[in-house]
Amino acid sequence: MLWVFSIYLEAVAILPQLVVLQRYGEVENLTGNYVFLLGAYRALYILNWVYRAYTEPYYQHHYVVYICGILQTALYCDFFYYYFLYKRGGGGGKFSLPSAHDN
Repeated sequence: MLWVFSIYLEAVAILPQLVVLQRYGEVENLTGNYVFLLGAYRALYILNWVYRAYTEPYYQHHYVVYICGILQTALYCDFFYYYFLYKRGGGGGKFSLPSAHDN
């Protein structure tokens, strides 16, 4: 039961950081790189699950882990979009996220 709770908690643990970044609107370069690498880590984890499912004959499928991992990666999608736009545009200094106050 504690293991499942930790999986659920890991899936949503990044939400406070993403909300603060969204409210502040500007993301410093170091913070942006850190959040991007956290999301990339989770996305690579999903690729690892797929690889292991096809190469290991007795691989144990944990659907709770799959669902929470996909949810966690989906939470990063908006950030990834703006991060890639920022990097494509040169990537110096801070970059902006659309804040709730922009509406």
